[in-house]
Amino acid sequence: MNPKPRYLLLYRCSACGQESGYTERDTPVCRYCDEKAEMSLLSKKEITPELMAEYLKALSDKMLANLRSAYEKMTEEDKASFPKGMDPEQQMLMLLAKAKKLRDDIQGMELKESGKKDDPPDPES
Repeated sequence: MNPKPRYLLLYRCSACGQESGYTERDTPVCRYCDEKAEMSLLSKKEITPELMAEYLKALSDKMLANLRSAYEKMTEEDKASFPKGMDPEQQMLMLLAKAKKLRDDIQGMELKESGKKDDPPDPES
């Protein structure tokens, strides 16, 4: 059985500048472009629940920012790719609302202490 990964390594693609995270067991490749470019190591951090929560929150921020950018830059060609009878702008606004709710839910997450059981519900409430 393989041991669990211990480190989260963050790399930047020299071709497109996007960042991608991997564990020490993965071979870094850019997830954003098709170039076989060099991946520069930016950071190496031990994987902890706090690090994963921080990383998830940062990813949710990027997701929402990218969706907002896609909405703002939507071309007529993009709009034409939606099925007939479907309002592209309305669909994108609904998607943005769902993505914002997901992001807000993720931002509001709190870590529970490991090994500590939740208190039983109060029968008076």
